Amino acid sequence: MSDDLTLFDLPAPEPPPAASRSDRGRAGYRYARSVAAEVTVQRIPVLLDAAVQAFDASPTFEIGEVDVDDEAPDSREQIGRDPAAALGWLLDPTDGMWPLLEAGSATVLEVDIDTSEVLPGRYRVRWTVVIQLRDVAAFRRVASDACSAEDTAARAEIAESLAAAWQRAAPPFAPLHRIPGITWSPVEAIVAHVPAR
Repeated sequence: MSDDLTLFDLPAPEPPPAASRSDRGRAGYRYARSVAAEVTVQRIPVLLDAAVQAFDASPTFEIGEVDVDDEAPDSREQIGRDPAAALGWLLDPTDGMWPLLEAGSATVLEVDIDTSEVLPGRYRVRWTVVIQLRDVAAFRRVASDACSAEDTAARAEIAESLAAAWQRAAPPFAPLHRIPGITWSPVEAIVAHVPAR
């Protein structure tokens, strides 16, 4: 055994597994789509600048009194220096879902984002969107409209699986496409029924 330190490449993440195909979906039920990707920040200044610009363009609301002596880091400061915070700020988990929402087929109930650094400049980004299904037929219609009329296999899959319909109507990794300065690879995209509490 050698005591020499060596550099090595992490193995490439496995391709995303097929989403659960057993649930056709029911109106009123809650479903969660959890997505994970490996993100490498290649141009940190580009990422940080884009996050600060997005922060500056966002509306702000002050609730309650502001403590001028508060030493907690300002959100703008944090996203201007921390790539993980910048990724979290720029990531919109609902990106690509607007056709589903505008069709009245679903309502977004919760959104959660988690960004953790696994190596310098490399992050595991996870996000989950929980929806309540309103109109299953409209949901499937949006998904069918997103694929070609000749793709009968995709249309059959959409008819049988809510997970397949969601993946077709709103590609799971769409939120990463608009973030500058990064490269990414998919890890997983899973759709699951969320039992009533």
